[in-house]
Formats: sequence, C-alpha cells, structure tokens
Amino acid sequence: MIINEWPSHFTAKYGHHFPRSMLCFDTEYTGSSERDDLIMEIGHTIVEDGVAVDSQSIILNWYGHPGVKDSWLDYKLNNMRHIVGSGWRLLPHVVREEGISPIKALRFYDKLFETWKKRGLPFVAQNGETADARMLRGNFNRYINKTFFLPVNGYFDTGAIYKATKIWGATDGDAVNYRLSMMPHRSETLVEHFKRVIYTRVPGVKWNLAGILADYGLIEKHDVQPEQLHSAGFDATCLHWIMEEFHSKVHRSNVEENPFESGETMQRTVDQELAKYKITKEAQKKKTTKEVQVEAPVPGQARRTKPGLSQTRRRRRQRSV
Repeated sequence: MIINEWPSHFTAKYGHHFPRSMLCFDTEYTGSSERDDLIMEIGHTIVEDGVAVDSQSIILNWYGHPGVKDSWLDYKLNNMRHIVGSGWRLLPHVVREEGISPIKALRFYDKLFETWKKRGLPFVAQNGETADARMLRGNFNRYINKTFFLPVNGYFDTGAIYKATKIWGATDGDAVNYRLSMMPHRSETLVEHFKRVIYTRVPGVKWNLAGILADYGLIEKHDVQPEQLHSAGFDATCLHWIMEEFHSKVHRSNVEENPFESGETMQRTVDQELAKYKITKEAQKKKTTKEVQVEAPVPGQARRTKPGLSQTRRRRRQRSV
C-alpha cells in the first residue's frame, strides 16, 4: 500500500493518521464541460470514525429551467446512456419524476460543503479534482453565484491512491518505469499530488470504481449489483468502503522519519527519477517529428542554395544509441 511509503513531510499535511471521518461525495452530469453541461445528481455519505451516519442522493430536474432547452436535455441524457451503458438510469422520465429544483439542490450542497469545511475534516471522491469539483464549481458559479474548491490538504482521491499503489507494486511492464513518480513531491499539497497521479498515463493500469471494488472483494462483501453503480449516492457509499479498505492496509503513520528517506533522501531520488522521465519524454517527442534530410555536399563543389534562403543549415543531431 503506497500510503505506508508516503514520506513524513507529506503525511504531516493531514496529521499523519489516515482518516476515518470524512465526507464522500459523487456527481453525475450530462458531459465534461463545466461551462455548458449540467450536474444531474449529487450524492454523499458522511462517515464518523469509520461508520456511515448519513447518506443521501438528490436528482436535479432541469426541465423547464430558464436557459435549458428540453430537447437539448433529452439528447444529453439519452446520449449518456449510450456512453455509460445500461447502468445509466438518469433518463428523461426518471429526472422528471424523481428530480427536484436544481437551484434548491445546489444551495443545499453549498451549505453542506461549507459546514464540512469548517469542521476541518477531509473530503473523499474519485477523480474529484478533475471531474466532480470542476463540475460543481461550474454549476455553482453559473446558477447560484457561488464557487467550490476542495481544501488543498483536506482531500483524498480513492482512484489516485489505488492507481499509485498498483504502480508502486509493479515488478514488470511499463508501470515499473513510473514507480517513483507516484511518490509525493515535497512542495505538493494533497490535491496537487492526487491530480498529478491521475493525469500520469501508464499503459495497462486501470482504476475505475467497479474495478477497485472487484479487486478488493467489495462486490461480494456488500452484494453489489451492476445496476446500483452510476448512482451518485451509491457511488459515494462505495468510496467509504474503499477508504476503509485502505485504512485496514495502513500499518505505519509515518510520524517519524520514513526509513526510506535515510541517506540519499527520498525527495532527491524522486526528483532524479522525474528528471529522467522528462528527458525520455522529450526524446520520444523528437523522434516522432519529421527529420529533414540534408544532402551531403560533393567535395570541391560549392553548395547550391535557393534564392532567399540562408546558406547556414543546422547540422542534423546525432541520434543517441
């Protein structure tokens, strides 16, 4: 478990002890544009000392809302069914029958999130900074003149932790080359670190919610049915189960200096690995560009040049072996 290897300067940002009280949240939406798309469902699970004490899911009925065309919303909801599959239940008739005023729903969650922030306890999501928080920020700003940001050191991403753990434990394949890049930088906040992990592309590493549940045996343990997924409230509950699974695998709080940091510090090692990674990526980009073949001049013969072109040409760089 990657959490056991996090350096002490990183674990200090959340008090060293992996949380057991948290607010897990999830959203479902019509698309990925925070400027144009709409949140259709928001769900949460409040966890106190490892126990879920409150769970709720609210569907937002945008039909008839000023500026939202019914035909556009019909198309978006039906299109999501094709993208997500049969698990997508937010079809037009469901939204009309079960949904409430979107403004009322957004204001409720704005107050809930602000109240939670005042408690100083963490938020939990999957792809939260890259998806859920971004969509909440867009809808809050457009419709209730509010904003939303995750606390920089008060957020845990289940997908990023799982992904980093898989790569950290890799013994073969492409993932081995990314192991140390999964460790936090000294200057990173929790939000920055998890966002970087999410955006690091590693072939062969999958980390969707259903896959994580299956890998940890949580589908059998909680008798999860496929049709239950892609509901914001149920997905938020799944995040709670995953966080408890992470907690059961943590055996070091890292209050003291991590032994892995002795001698050549972990940070220096991470920086070196990242430097190598950047050099490799730059070399790959250069190899994919079209190289201009320069004809070698015949000895004793002047080089011909076209009018208007500089007679000085860049020498072709020798490709490293």
